[in-house]
Amino acid sequence: MEYSDLSQDIPWEPDDIWRTFAAYFLVLHIPLSFGGLGVVAKVLHSSSLDPLTTVASTAMLQLGELTLALTLLQYTAKPHHEVRTFFAGKFSLQRSWVKETALWFGCIMSVVSLTSLLADKLIGPEDAYDHILKEILSDGPTSSLLCFFLYSVIAPLSEEMIYRGFLLTGLSSSMKQRDAVIISSIMFSVAHLSGKSFFQLFIIGCTTGLAYCQTGTLASSFTIHSLYNAVILFTMIRS
Repeated sequence: MEYSDLSQDIPWEPDDIWRTFAAYFLVLHIPLSFGGLGVVAKVLHSSSLDPLTTVASTAMLQLGELTLALTLLQYTAKPHHEVRTFFAGKFSLQRSWVKETALWFGCIMSVVSLTSLLADKLIGPEDAYDHILKEILSDGPTSSLLCFFLYSVIAPLSEEMIYRGFLLTGLSSSMKQRDAVIISSIMFSVAHLSGKSFFQLFIIGCTTGLAYCQTGTLASSFTIHSLYNAVILFTMIRS
């Protein structure tokens, strides 16, 4: 497999990659992703949030996290480097990216399906779907549309920019791309704080990372991530 040169003229110094990622992870991601809804509930003086408020608040928190993350990445960038220009270039469409994206999407669906079947045989079938997501999807069309927009657009865009566009690209400047894919995928899995889904998240990270390395565009990894999440949501609706 041929890889693109991801690390050419990146906006960050190699020594700053982990410091910047740690700041994002500890100061932005953990508080907003895992404590944000609790703050919303306190502001609204409610012990629990209804499905529509939950998904709308989560979408706003994700957008806020992405905005602040881009601000952090710009703050830690080398002088005279524009992060917006860097990411705009990373989303430029390369030749044959659609074909490669389709192949990698087929790969990820096959591997995830196979691992799910093996898990069912080894440890028995279990409900793999988040009950909160099920409530949101069954709440009504507005909640469902917001849910699809959140998990098929906002979340994949944010995660691909951070974990592939920033972390994988940054690590590729100081190590082999294969190792950078593995490490960034591990961090992607850890970021979800889900022991049950860790392996599947790692597979998603590796697949989107390899697709990005091969095509040289985040449009590929974003499309795979978005379609995967959409398939999961459709499956939940039909279950």
